[in-house]
Amino acid sequence: MARPTDRLALRRYHQHSQSAGSPTIGRHAWEAMSTEQLLLALGGATALLALWAAIFATRADMAARHASAEARRRWDDSTRPTPHFTFTSAPSPGQPIELDVENLGGAMVAGAVIVQHGDDLFASELSLPEKAPARRIVLPPVLKAWQRSGQPRCLLLAGRDVTGRTWDFVDDTKLIKDPRRWVAAQLREMRLQGVVDFPGLTGGK
Repeated sequence: MARPTDRLALRRYHQHSQSAGSPTIGRHAWEAMSTEQLLLALGGATALLALWAAIFATRADMAARHASAEARRRWDDSTRPTPHFTFTSAPSPGQPIELDVENLGGAMVAGAVIVQHGDDLFASELSLPEKAPARRIVLPPVLKAWQRSGQPRCLLLAGRDVTGRTWDFVDDTKLIKDPRRWVAAQLREMRLQGVVDFPGLTGGK
């Protein structure tokens, strides 16, 4: 016959076993696991959506930059002057030289040109309308060159467009950031400082 203490311990054991296998506790554990998995899935989906949004935003920004650069390039091409000179004939000693000039680009509001023919240097300011056909211009002699040239050549050709930018057409159509300083350096190199000046291009008087 079992003692009372044995029966009490046995009854507690059975109660504990029934509680451990209770469907209510299992359901709570499953619900807790399901909630955690759902939160993890939502976090992963949110991170993935954020990544795709960043990728699309980057691509849209690159497309906008490309479109802006392309529009700027077309604008530059439409406003930048494209002067072209043709030497017609050799000038008489001490006489002006005649050239044909046309403009294939935008208007040249103000410009400057220096050419050499033989021992002589010729210079003048210059302006050209947009898409101007070839016309004859005359450049006066300004000084004897310090070195003779076997072929006529253009030493300086620069101009300002309608947007206010100044271009060097001799050196592959480069933008001139400071026209006054640039012209001064060019004239110093050609030993023409104090001999010629281009106030329309440099803004001087």
